[in-house]
Amino acid sequence: MPTAEKMRETLVLYLQRVAEHDAEAVLALFADTISVEDPVGGAPGTHIRGHEAVGQFFREGFSRTQPVPTLVGPIRTTLGNEAAMAFTLRLEFGEETREIDVIDVVSFDAAGKITRLRAFWNPEEIRLAN
Repeated sequence: MPTAEKMRETLVLYLQRVAEHDAEAVLALFADTISVEDPVGGAPGTHIRGHEAVGQFFREGFSRTQPVPTLVGPIRTTLGNEAAMAFTLRLEFGEETREIDVIDVVSFDAAGKITRLRAFWNPEEIRLAN
């Protein structure tokens, strides 16, 4: 089981790599069996499994919206293998910049790789950035 420190360190790296739009570096944090739900409860196609499919999801998202996350509170860890973090995600849509508040709940394997990422947000809550 990963330590709380390892889980926090991995999630900080995840946010940095998302901000750098580096899909390959993000993928390096994931186990081969990665499962991503983004958003949780979303339409078919928003629950992605496996390195190849998840890599494509991140590459497409980075090229379309140039996301930049900002952590808005401490990363919360558990005594088990899960952690959660809240952040605001800035997205570029052509001439418009939008924001969405997100909570990611993440599971880790014994080596500290991310095995499951569940992103809690609602498209109806996306807003224009100030």
